[in-house]
Amino acid sequence: MIRTLFSYRTLLLMVIFVNSRCLFLIDNKTAGLPYIRELFIAAITVSALFLLLVWKRTHQSRAGLWILCLGLVLPLLSALLAKAKFGQPLIYGLLEERRSFLYLMYFPVLYLMIKARLTQEQLERYFLLAGLACVAVGYLYYLGIIPQNNDVTFMVDEKDYGSDPLRPNRFDIAGPYVSACAFMLMYRLKRQFSLGTVLLLLLFTSYLWLVLQTRNTMLIWAVAGVWIFRSQWGTLLKVGIAVMVILLVADFFLPEGIFAEQYAKLNAMVGEATSGGGVRGNTIALVLRDVAQNYYIGMGALSLQWNGGFARLYSIYFYLSDVGLMGVFYRYGFLTPIVALIYYIGYWRIMRQCRNKGDLLNAFQLDFALNCVNFILSTSIMYGGELAGLAIAGFVYFARVSVAANQAVPARETRRNLLQGNA
Repeated sequence: MIRTLFSYRTLLLMVIFVNSRCLFLIDNKTAGLPYIRELFIAAITVSALFLLLVWKRTHQSRAGLWILCLGLVLPLLSALLAKAKFGQPLIYGLLEERRSFLYLMYFPVLYLMIKARLTQEQLERYFLLAGLACVAVGYLYYLGIIPQNNDVTFMVDEKDYGSDPLRPNRFDIAGPYVSACAFMLMYRLKRQFSLGTVLLLLLFTSYLWLVLQTRNTMLIWAVAGVWIFRSQWGTLLKVGIAVMVILLVADFFLPEGIFAEQYAKLNAMVGEATSGGGVRGNTIALVLRDVAQNYYIGMGALSLQWNGGFARLYSIYFYLSDVGLMGVFYRYGFLTPIVALIYYIGYWRIMRQCRNKGDLLNAFQLDFALNCVNFILSTSIMYGGELAGLAIAGFVYFARVSVAANQAVPARETRRNLLQGNA
């Protein structure tokens, strides 16, 4: 029992699940375990640094250097720039950029994959289990079954969370995991149609609509679906018919008028999205102005824990996480093109090394491609480490597995020929 509990596969499943953030206490989900995120990031960082010292494999791949650049060098550089510009102590700068340390997950995840001798099917199963757990936690929180922590308060953008009349109950719980699971299920449907897979995809879609409520993600899912099924319109038609039948059956059990209410909400969200203006435009204008005044030298990022962060300089609605690449530009200034090239070209080259991709690796690849298309507003460079570290470990590990398998086939054939010749 204890041996199974602490096996490599169990530890890998635990890392994948905790990494989803569904247990964390964050600003727009005040139901969770306090300090779990910080403890998890610390554990990942310490284990990665330990493996760098004692495990030779960490130095045998360019992927490791890529991870160190994004997960160690960039957050440290941002903290140093914030100290030079604003006088913010280094520890607060590292605290602000702590999510970037999740890139370092690559090292312990790769180690566990190698020790567990994982297959792609097993990794897909683990990831789907983690995604379903996130949906369960998200819905329990959305329905009020899991209570909030009343003694915890956060400084948050109330325009987007908490007092928005259009989306008063919007919660960002495990968005990247849910998207990757949805793409994986789409690829599975493309390969083989199954009613069970359709039901799972519909569950994730309902979670996106009711809990996440992110318009940008909804659009990305639609684009992903068209791309995945672009050559199999028959499968897409089957999925559409199955969804319509399921919704018609559900209409008999759901409260009356709920679909009309959701349709009205859709129209309102589309109207708000096309109206323009808002907080994001003001933030971008401030970024462009202040970086130019600082001679295009990056200014790092301020932590809310140090003198109120950016709220003291601008307003409570100023968040670098809202403006994607502009947030990177604020941090690193004229170095931004170099940072972006390192991220996108490095990710693409590592990903290409893995030729034999299953549904989950294809989902990771598609997620990266969509981030490339949406690079202006994408936050993947600074806040995508939780998924990128896991994905890069998967690409590197299964690329090596594929190479080893290809090398083993000629060796077996040579040995067979020698035996037949001796006979």
